[in-house]
Amino acid sequence: MSVVDAANRIQTVAMAPVQSDFRQSLVLPILLAALAFNFALCFVNTNVMGVGASMVMLVEVVLVGCAFLLVADRSQALYFVLLGIFSYVGALMLFRGVIDPKILRDLMIPVVFYSLGLKRGNLALGDRAVTWSILIVLGAALFEWMFLDTFLKYFDVIGYYVSRGSVDAAASTGESGLFISGTRFEGRTLLPFLGEHRVSSVFLEPVSVGNFGAVAFAWVLSRDFHRPAALIPKTLAIMTILVLGDARFGMYLCGITLALYLVAPLVRPGVIFVAPFLAIIALITYAAVKGNIAWDNTIFGRFLLAGQLINTLDLGEAMGLVYTSTDFNDSGYAYALSQLGVLGFTAIWAVFVFIRVPDGQPRRFTLFVAFYIILLLCISVSFATIKTAALLWFLAGICARSPEAMAQDVRRKDFADRLKRQNAGLEHFRVSPNRENDPCLCFSAFSSREPVSTSLENALNLADAT
Repeated sequence: MSVVDAANRIQTVAMAPVQSDFRQSLVLPILLAALAFNFALCFVNTNVMGVGASMVMLVEVVLVGCAFLLVADRSQALYFVLLGIFSYVGALMLFRGVIDPKILRDLMIPVVFYSLGLKRGNLALGDRAVTWSILIVLGAALFEWMFLDTFLKYFDVIGYYVSRGSVDAAASTGESGLFISGTRFEGRTLLPFLGEHRVSSVFLEPVSVGNFGAVAFAWVLSRDFHRPAALIPKTLAIMTILVLGDARFGMYLCGITLALYLVAPLVRPGVIFVAPFLAIIALITYAAVKGNIAWDNTIFGRFLLAGQLINTLDLGEAMGLVYTSTDFNDSGYAYALSQLGVLGFTAIWAVFVFIRVPDGQPRRFTLFVAFYIILLLCISVSFATIKTAALLWFLAGICARSPEAMAQDVRRKDFADRLKRQNAGLEHFRVSPNRENDPCLCFSAFSSREPVSTSLENALNLADAT
């Protein structure tokens, strides 16, 4: 074999995508299951048997547990982080005298799926996860929009939430079958002529539709900006999802994302670190200025409610030392402070903000994640719902991989693209029955099977053996 042939064989072995093991192949199904399992359980509740809160929690535990097992042998730091969280939160619960495991669940999901992206993810897998998620959400959204009666026949959304105990049966109308916020009675913001119906797709409630749309748009814009053939159809699909769901907040986040990406090189970690505390001060000030004015269902009305809820916390409650029974579902900051205290919230936020990420696309998306959390905490606690959080934190974990791993992802993708172009150019060759004269054998290095990643020495041995 000539030196050139050996060099080509070495490059093929070294640069081709790494053959996935069994555990690697489970990552995408876990992410898609986290996205749509409530949709499946709603179908079961409507057509097969009742689904209670215990079954929903069991499915979440299984999904988080599976994700944890995929990285359990790859990250010692994960154990230290979880130990620190459980120890601190457990101590606060004992001090308050009330055990509430919800905050542990809300912290486990970001930590585990961030680790999953960091240790098992790569850019290509992130692209596939986002693309498949867009297709699934768009398909369910169009089905709900065009065939609402049929959709409700098989997916009684409000009945599912009543069955699992998330909604009081007396508070639901019981007629439409949609979630409470599935109808915008005061009129749509996005394309009002479409009517009052807001699609919920696989999420079953419109809030998560907006959150998902913002996350998907941020990833697509960052990854496909220089590939219009991918950027345009994906963006149109995302905008369709947001419009059908009348997701005002999600649409605003998409606009903010464009601005963030423009200034990303100028934003320092210190600015990101202080941003949530400035947001808390702004909410408190806004509520104080407005006084006892009743809030409404506009974006500023939601800010007003969030500020009023933060103002209900006294010093002990804000430090996480005194229990409060107030419902903080409309103020993520009030919820975080009451459960973690100022010190705990500050420490967890600092760990995320000061993790080093490579420049370019990873830094831009990480900046989006930071401001997504900052803004979402102003109006809700949905930052930790597994329906959207699993994908978000998985993508964030991918962006935290080392620059060398990122560069390898890019080189593998470029090499795979070259292989596809070269293989496409060979399609006009007819396979010869005489294998000794078969011209396709000249291109055996470019077979359709992905070679196993190996060392340089093994590649040389493979070339010599040939």
